Amino acid sequence: MKASLPRVDQGPARALLAATLLSLPVGCTVTSADGGGRAEASCAYVVEYDSRRYLGREETDIPVGESLGSATRPACDDTPGDGDDGEGPALMTAFAVRGVDPAVAVAVAEDPGAYRLVVAESVRELPPELRKMTDRS
Repeated sequence: MKASLPRVDQGPARALLAATLLSLPVGCTVTSADGGGRAEASCAYVVEYDSRRYLGREETDIPVGESLGSATRPACDDTPGDGDDGEGPALMTAFAVRGVDPAVAVAVAEDPGAYRLVVAESVRELPPELRKMTDRS
């Protein structure tokens, strides 16, 4: 007769592992400037607003509403030890995206008249009103 070990609920451990792994790639991405040569690291476009982290998207042609206040791009040193301190934190203004809850997405002003869409990192699937905006760009 074979002894059986008691079953242990692994749900919480798996959830913790998944959360840890999901947070790892947010800091940097690797790109190749010449399509196959030397790889370079670059910081992900992350914005902090209202105690939330938002991840940048490519869309810049989005309908913005009222100003929501200050947002910050955290400091980034994508190549530590190279003698360069990297980029310091960048202050910017967050704007409402028309028809979208700011807990889901906001726009940030990169330059006067130029806005970039950033989506809360907790959002796993874009809501329909935001999908309409991103599908057309």
